[in-house]
Amino acid sequence: MAMRKRQVGGDPCKHTAIIGDVETMWQKLVWDIHQFDQIQRGNPDLREPLGFAAINVCIAAASLADWTVAHVVTRRRDAGQPSTDAEVREHIYAHVPQQAMCEAIANTAKHARLKGGLWPNGEVRIDWEDASEDNPPGFILRHVHPDGIQSIALNAFGVLQRNWWGELQNLGFPFSGDIGKFEWWQRHVETIFGRRN
Repeated sequence: MAMRKRQVGGDPCKHTAIIGDVETMWQKLVWDIHQFDQIQRGNPDLREPLGFAAINVCIAAASLADWTVAHVVTRRRDAGQPSTDAEVREHIYAHVPQQAMCEAIANTAKHARLKGGLWPNGEVRIDWEDASEDNPPGFILRHVHPDGIQSIALNAFGVLQRNWWGELQNLGFPFSGDIGKFEWWQRHVETIFGRRN
């Protein structure tokens, strides 16, 4: 039986309805991080939505890597500068340190089993925190890294967003990273502050 070459092409919007390029996938990552932020800040007593939203962030980051790799490899090959998927992924991992963690979480959610290769001995925890002088009571989602260092997911996802934006610039994507230009963001801000004239 002959191996078939991976088919490339076709309009991804036929299956995604809206995502057809790296820029829109970037917007989805920003959206998912925003949704996580809203749940963490607005409903800290809801454990499951917090966990579900965190998984969505990780799936979006893994998907953004897939979209980015495919685009960069194709662009480089078309320019006569062959590149492999692995080379581009290594570049992403070097510039987006949270990416391996996100892919490990996304793969675990997708395949229903823990594979520690990307993030060995990493762990996600949702802990209840009592009220303090600075914070209300609620659940906090944490990443426990292989070296034992813990990060609060809300902070880690903010850094993930900034690192991904920098990496997209490193890889030559020309679109603006100004989330203030996203229509959904503008509507969100309008619901808080009202329409600006």
